Amino acid sequence: VELMESNRSATNYFLSRISKLKEVPERIDLFDNGIISEGVLRPWGLYNVLNVSSALNKDTISKSVLIGQKQATGSALVLVDTNKPLQMLGGARIIGDAHLPKKGIKRGYLSSQSFIPNNFLFGEKYYSKNSLPSLRDIFHVPEQKKKLFIEELDKDSSLYQAFDSTPIVINVNKNIVEGKNISGHVLLESKDSIFIKRDNLLEDVLINAPIVVFEKGFQGSAQVLASEKIILEEDVVLKYPSSIYLNARCLGNAEVYLGRNSKVLGKVILFNEFVRGTRTDLVKIDKGALVVGQIYSKRGIELRGMVIGSVYANNFYLQTEASSHINYIEDGVIDNRALLPGFLGNVIDENNNKAYGIIKSL
Repeated sequence: VELMESNRSATNYFLSRISKLKEVPERIDLFDNGIISEGVLRPWGLYNVLNVSSALNKDTISKSVLIGQKQATGSALVLVDTNKPLQMLGGARIIGDAHLPKKGIKRGYLSSQSFIPNNFLFGEKYYSKNSLPSLRDIFHVPEQKKKLFIEELDKDSSLYQAFDSTPIVINVNKNIVEGKNISGHVLLESKDSIFIKRDNLLEDVLINAPIVVFEKGFQGSAQVLASEKIILEEDVVLKYPSSIYLNARCLGNAEVYLGRNSKVLGKVILFNEFVRGTRTDLVKIDKGALVVGQIYSKRGIELRGMVIGSVYANNFYLQTEASSHINYIEDGVIDNRALLPGFLGNVIDENNNKAYGIIKSL
């Protein structure tokens, strides 16, 4: 009981010292009772895992928790000033403060659609800059790991790896993952593409491949890193805390696509440091799709669904039958005020209060 209480108190202590733990692990006898507690911080995708162990003689208690940064009060929208106004169509609206181009926000008019409600911004309006705030998140993939091939796992088998153990990487050679129950400190990896069937049970895992596709109806929690495409078919749910990170490194257009009624609870990031030509890299959120958390796109966003949280965008993009339009939103909704205060995670350096909380025990 004393070990358990010491470990619980040590976890709270180390939560207040995350910035120091990023540099080096720390050991302390918190209550001068001979129980030595150690805190170790390890990155996992776009989040961090805090492992706290407490030892007395030959007895040790260890606990791993996934942590996230507490958010300061943020804006619903930060849109880069490209000398174009933001134009709203259909039922589009923004609930919360917005950083907008100097040309402002106004009703949009196209031959197929016009703005319907009387108002489209419910919050304060500020001028935006000609670039986005710095992205603070880097997707971390473990370097030292045990290796398996997907064929080594029997169908309907289960694999769990504790977060205080060496991570396991599973090479997906046949590009399809089906009938697997995989959780914990595990990375699914392919040099080509990965198709995640709906009959998989995935929790807390990382997925790394150029193209990742989730089959219609899949539900689970995962963090995804890709270089070409990340596609969620209809009715896919990536539970909190999940994340999507598309680091666009392909010749053609890169795309994150959320199909109808799909959901991502966590972070969605499209990053492209070197852009050449007339590429159209997009985060596409279809009608009925939902993101709860934050979206950060160095390129465009086609928003027809809903975001509960914050959006950071270079521009908005709308494709119609007749043409394409820059800085138009059709029916899309961004609602920062509906985000619960318990949400943890912050994609940018600004509004950094450096306070962390526990997302879940692992």
